[in-house]
Amino acid sequence: MLNLFVLRSFPFLRLLVPSLALIITGCVGSAPPQEKTLTNEQVLESSGNDIEIIDFYKNQLKEKESEEVRIKLVKRYLEIKDYDSARFYLTPLLQQFDAKDPTASNVLLLAGKISLGLEQWAEARKHLNKVQQLAPSNSESANLLGILSAREGNFTVAREWFNHARSNMADDRTIKNNLALLDVFEERYTEALRRLQPVPDLRQLSDRTRVTLSLVYAKTDQYSAFEVLTDNMGKSERVSLYQQLQALPVADFSAILGGNANYDSVTIPNDEELTQSSLSGQ
Repeated sequence: MLNLFVLRSFPFLRLLVPSLALIITGCVGSAPPQEKTLTNEQVLESSGNDIEIIDFYKNQLKEKESEEVRIKLVKRYLEIKDYDSARFYLTPLLQQFDAKDPTASNVLLLAGKISLGLEQWAEARKHLNKVQQLAPSNSESANLLGILSAREGNFTVAREWFNHARSNMADDRTIKNNLALLDVFEERYTEALRRLQPVPDLRQLSDRTRVTLSLVYAKTDQYSAFEVLTDNMGKSERVSLYQQLQALPVADFSAILGGNANYDSVTIPNDEELTQSSLSGQ
C-alpha cells in the first residue's frame, strides 16, 4: 500500500492522465501440514491472483482465528483498494486493541491507511499520530503524516514529517520525491531538481519520480530533458503534455491538494479508465 503523492493526491494530473500514462509505462511432496500451507501461500502470492489469495486467508480464519492472517487479509484488501472490506476485517483487531501488544502500531497503521483510502482525513491523522506515540521510529506513519500536512498546505510541517521519516530509514527515493514535490509547489524548481539528482536510468525511475521530473522540466523550459524522459510518446502527444504542464498554475497547487488523495503509489489507469476520463473531460 500511496508508499506517497499520487494521482488522486493531485486531481490536476487527471487532466493529463492519457499522456502521463504513456510516460509511466516446486513439489510439496510429503511436507508437514504447516509447511504445505506456507508453500500454498507462497504459490498464491506469486500468482498475483487477488481473489484466490483473499479466499485462502478467509478460509484460514474460518478454521482458526489468527491476528497474523487477519492482518495479511487486510493488507491484501488495501492493495486492491477495497477499503470497505479492509475496514470490516480490521475492526475485530481494533475492538480488542491493546497498546501493550507488540503489533499495536501495525494495526493502527493499517487503520490509518484505510481512513486515508476512505478520505476520512481527521480519522487518519488520529490513527497515525497514535502510531507515532507508540513507535516514534515508524517511518511509514511519519511519511503519511507528511502527506496529510502537505494536503492541507502546511508545507513546513510536511517537511518535518518527511525528514523524520527519512531519519528513521524510510526509502530515500520516496522521501526525496515528496520533498521535491513540496519544492515544486513553492516554485523552487532548481531545488526540486537537485533533490532528484542524479537522475537514475529511465528504466529505474519510479512512476511518481517521472511525474515530478515532468513537472520540473516543463516549468524550467528543459524540453530536451523532457523529451528524453518521454521518449515512448509520440511527438504531438509529448508537445501537448509539455505545454499543459507549463501552463499549469502552481499557485493552484495548495487548493488542488484539498481534493481527494491516495497515499500508496501512482496508479496507472487501464484503458477503460482512460476512456472514461477522456469522455468525462477529466
